[in-house]
Amino acid sequence: MSLINDLKKASQLTERENDIRSYFLNHPEHIANMSCRDLGEATYTSASSITRFCQKFECKGYPDFKVRFLSDVKSGQILEDPAAVQLSERENMVTLLGKVTEVQTQALDATRRALSLSQLLRIRQLLLDHPYIDFYAYDTNIHLARYAGSQFFHAGKIAAVYSETDIQVLNTLIAPAGHLAVLISHTGENFKLIELTRFLRRSGVKTIIITSGKETTLGKMADEFLYAPRPSAIGEVETDKLSIPTFFTASKYLLDLMFSIAFSARYGENMSLNHRYDTIGAATFWGLNESR
Repeated sequence: MSLINDLKKASQLTERENDIRSYFLNHPEHIANMSCRDLGEATYTSASSITRFCQKFECKGYPDFKVRFLSDVKSGQILEDPAAVQLSERENMVTLLGKVTEVQTQALDATRRALSLSQLLRIRQLLLDHPYIDFYAYDTNIHLARYAGSQFFHAGKIAAVYSETDIQVLNTLIAPAGHLAVLISHTGENFKLIELTRFLRRSGVKTIIITSGKETTLGKMADEFLYAPRPSAIGEVETDKLSIPTFFTASKYLLDLMFSIAFSARYGENMSLNHRYDTIGAATFWGLNESR
């Protein structure tokens, strides 16, 4: 069992020992640079009290305790429950580092497990068949769409991001053959995107929809549904701002995967395109200053 778990579960401690334990658990980022005397002063005890406290946990003394404690911190064991990561008002740099890392790790793992090779092959064919990619998104998801759009140009696709409602509606009505629609929705219940998907289906436009559930309205409407979890879908109560990086991390992973599929499908052509792009840019654009 880890030292941090022993600290959390210890019950027969004096008031002073509880103060020492609380300092270790609430300020782990300070321990690396603290001597036994420093810790005694910070906890209003003494160096000898710190030594006795460390010996209670089967350590020779503070140096031994410190090495084991920092090893546990580095491995992320300072988190209360890695499966249910939430922000609180009493964070420190160690817990924040651990929680943000854990949130992104969980999001990527859940997203990857939801994918299948057969689905990826179907998406590959859609990307091969459609030279135009139209992104539909709102709010924070617009930034994801713009990032993906710029990437897809390097894969030889003509990509456009539509976020204004009037342009979105018009594009669904006039999009000719060769257009593939990618919609991004956190909840899968955005009523505007639902209506746009109905228009796209009537126009015969294929859709790839990134959202948090197959059983959401948008999830059911997609030609290809891609799962990007939000915290409630991976065990966390969605009450804090970690919901945004969870979905954002998963969605970016899926968009990067789609870009990689598109790029590798026509690798030679895309390498040639990007070589010409870099050559022209270096010779003509990158070194020029804007004149007014």
